[in-house]
Amino acid sequence: MQIILSPAKLMDFSANPTSVKVTKPLFPEKTKELVTVCRSLSETEIAESMKINPKMARGVYEYFQAYDFKSTPRQPASLAYNGIAYKGLNAHDFSREDFDFAQQHLNIISGLYGIIRPLDEIRPYRLEMQRKIVPQGYKSLYDFWEDTLGEYFNKKLKKDPTIINVASVEYAKVIKKGNLPKGTKIIDIRFLQQGENDWKQVVVHSKKARGLLSRFIIKNRLTEVEEVKGFDYEDYFFYPALSNDSTWTFVR
Repeated sequence: MQIILSPAKLMDFSANPTSVKVTKPLFPEKTKELVTVCRSLSETEIAESMKINPKMARGVYEYFQAYDFKSTPRQPASLAYNGIAYKGLNAHDFSREDFDFAQQHLNIISGLYGIIRPLDEIRPYRLEMQRKIVPQGYKSLYDFWEDTLGEYFNKKLKKDPTIINVASVEYAKVIKKGNLPKGTKIIDIRFLQQGENDWKQVVVHSKKARGLLSRFIIKNRLTEVEEVKGFDYEDYFFYPALSNDSTWTFVR
């Protein structure tokens, strides 16, 4: 069973993870291609293509210009990402055994790195999967990464062809089912809350719950997909009436 999770735009490189051994990202040559493209962009081009303000564009420009500097900060991805989902994951309190399990089962999809495992060392960057910033010959980052990620998951899913999808649509759609082993089951996870008249999705809470569910699987070393239905962090519970074989809904 493999988990897919989106990255975060917010990052924090202030942690000092002396107790963990970092690993290298899996596709350095492809990342290098993208860094080269990003370095060629001006601040104005970055602002326009990434749809961000000039101040943010300046920061992104500096990230890529300094990407290979020895002084550029580096951290394991699960500790560097600082978005809402990663507050839920809270890898900062993981034991060595937690990280060992997470390294084998948690896959963070990234526009720059393709797939990042929790202990893979990353540097400050910004490159959402939907941005059309790619080397010549590719239509999009989906096109750039599709075959590489297909080959990666073909190997990961041979023994247990199941994916728990807690990634956003933007990132999850780079995984094409036709590139996966025959019979692979992808289970999309939804998180809803009781509203005045019906169940509703609250984005900020759903994002945190994606990290919480990942944490639940990792902390409990779950390998059987049915065990995921036992997720009960922060009062969530599995709701069969709003679920089917391909979409599982948790409510609170």
